[in-house]
Amino acid sequence: MKDIYLILEGERVKLIPASHEHIEDLFKVSLNKELWRYSPSSINTFEDMTTTMDTWMRLKQQGLRYPFLIIDKLSNEIVGSTSYLDISVPFKKLEIGGTWLDPKVWRTKINTECKYLLLKYGFEDLNYNRIQLKTDKRNEKSNQAIIRIGARFEGTLREDMILHDGHSRDTNVYSVLRSEWKEIKVKLLEYLNKEYI
Repeated sequence: MKDIYLILEGERVKLIPASHEHIEDLFKVSLNKELWRYSPSSINTFEDMTTTMDTWMRLKQQGLRYPFLIIDKLSNEIVGSTSYLDISVPFKKLEIGGTWLDPKVWRTKINTECKYLLLKYGFEDLNYNRIQLKTDKRNEKSNQAIIRIGARFEGTLREDMILHDGHSRDTNVYSVLRSEWKEIKVKLLEYLNKEYI
């Protein structure tokens, strides 16, 4: 995946590969401190954003991460980021994560459509067997959203990581298997047809 220019597009969302040329626009979206409450890192300065992008690009070259920018097609603005993480070609699995969105698009269909596009490509184009999602055990909204799309709870990794504020985070792990995708796809399409613009 590291050498392809992958664009995933839905009705409301367009996902394009992240790159250094987008740092300024992405930094503007990152300034809400609420975005980083459950994150191991935080973006507070332009230098933080540059360091983050450098890390993303290094992991992309290693074939371990594929970072996307999230574009809201209604405004044609960058409204956040999401990634394929921990990509394992031999074991046909990856993780969807590192997702953050401008609060102005919370409670819209953007996050659901991002997950739909990423799951669809992962199962139908990459033919992977497993896609996992992880979140802070305390993050009720994120846990509910992951369960809502049909991912199965697998357990909690206790004291899995130390966050930027020093908190030792317990991480909930969820997964979707290729054998489950057909049913989950139907459910996600129903949600997308009902959700707010």
